[in-house]
Amino acid sequence: MFIFNTTFVITEAKFAIWEEWLRNTYVPLIKNVVPGCEVGTYEVMTTENKDERTVSVQWKVSTPTDLEVINRQSPIVLGQMHSDFGQQALYFSSILKAL
Repeated sequence: MFIFNTTFVITEAKFAIWEEWLRNTYVPLIKNVVPGCEVGTYEVMTTENKDERTVSVQWKVSTPTDLEVINRQSPIVLGQMHSDFGQQALYFSSILKAL
């Protein structure tokens, strides 16, 4: 199993709008290009900064081919998100492999 993880740091002021973007844009797009993938969305719990929230979105796939499709498509939609939200929704992505 492979996981394409993207961690987002979103300001509290933009969180509701970002969450809408996640549900209505990002998740449907990736599910459309990789129909068999599973998605998990997790909030990173912290006591540090109350002005922002950190969310991990993890796409689980079973083949390197599906992983490559997500790896190619995700930056396109994430780039658009960055254009819309700027510094109020930052992100980084990583690829994980089950041991």
